[in-house]
Amino acid sequence: MKMKFNDFWLIKNNTAANTYMDEVAKESNFTGCHKGYTILPHKIHRCYGLNVYEKLILVDIIAYMSDKSQCYPTMEMIARNVGCSSKTVERHIESLAEKKLILVSQSKNNTYYLPNYLQLE
Repeated sequence: MKMKFNDFWLIKNNTAANTYMDEVAKESNFTGCHKGYTILPHKIHRCYGLNVYEKLILVDIIAYMSDKSQCYPTMEMIARNVGCSSKTVERHIESLAEKKLILVSQSKNNTYYLPNYLQLE
């Protein structure tokens, strides 16, 4: 089977992207705890009452928590990670709080907590 130029370009760029992501994971204090992976309970992954943005935002918040029970990323950070606007993040965080999937303490910086029944073990 003959390799096309497009195939070579895709392989080269995937390798570069994987190398870059490995370097970011090594440097980041948010991913160091789990070696670049986020542990996600199945009850969140299979929750049918959440839309795509709510799931992505919840996963991103959990990724910032690592082994802690709280985190405080900015809405802009979450928006950049999820690929949407900070207004969209704000709207969906309110929805997640209404559904009692996260607890939000609003002070100078928002602090996010997982309820006891969603605690990571």
